[in-house]
Amino acid sequence: MKNIIYLTLTLILSLSLVGCDGENPYSSYRVNIVFDGSIYPYNHARSFGQFICIRKGANIGQYIVTDAIGKTQTVDIPQIHLQQGKFHYGLGGLIIGTPSMGDGNIWAYDWACPNCDIARYRVEIDYAMGYAICPHCAVKFDLNSSGIAIEGESRPLWRYRVYDNGAEVIIQN
Repeated sequence: MKNIIYLTLTLILSLSLVGCDGENPYSSYRVNIVFDGSIYPYNHARSFGQFICIRKGANIGQYIVTDAIGKTQTVDIPQIHLQQGKFHYGLGGLIIGTPSMGDGNIWAYDWACPNCDIARYRVEIDYAMGYAICPHCAVKFDLNSSGIAIEGESRPLWRYRVYDNGAEVIIQN
């Protein structure tokens, strides 16, 4: 009887490990952002190989967006979205864009370096090349290839789920 119990437990443990193919790529930091993907600067995120960045603004009801050429502006959150719930920006903010190769879907990464895992250690974006480099630990990430580290050692950039209904882009987890 004891051998059957051990065999059963071993089988259950073995089966539970089947299909485990690595870490979950999605972040557990709260994100809730909604924007109209057809207007500037958000439309940049729908162009292949272009990325925008969004982070919390200094005042309640505002956020800061950096377009695909590095121009930064402060944006007021539409009143309707403020009434629907509080905006959340992940750990360090968001990097949003469409990889240069792929199926044309928008991806969203956390702007904070996953290696450092501190909000103020935002990666610096090379908008022309589609790379992100952490100024603190010097890890370089490829935004066009799932945010993987291509120089230095780190897990890939944290990702967030993106829903694009053709008009609005919703980033949530």
